[in-house]
Amino acid sequence: MGLLLVLLTGTKAFEVFGVPVPAWYTNLQDNKMMAMVTIFFMGNMVESNLLSSGAFEVQVNGEQVWSKLETGHIPTMEHLITLIEERLNVNPQFSPDFSNLADGNL
Repeated sequence: MGLLLVLLTGTKAFEVFGVPVPAWYTNLQDNKMMAMVTIFFMGNMVESNLLSSGAFEVQVNGEQVWSKLETGHIPTMEHLITLIEERLNVNPQFSPDFSNLADGNL
């Protein structure tokens, strides 16, 4: 995602840091559409490989809160928020309602 942002900003990012524009970046700028599509698909491929490993773990202050490898499933948003609040000893002032997200309504 960061590479897409750098690609869209043009040479300004290099100018801000006082770094000369590298040759590989000039090539990406010359073929901007192909570079963006390639970056998008490569990012999705990496994400897909990470998700297919079955690893989904959440830690709070270095302490494991949830592990998909141990439980065998991904928690609901409400359950995950509750687990995090318990670890942080937070009393929520409001309870978010995510039920409308399943219907596609915001």
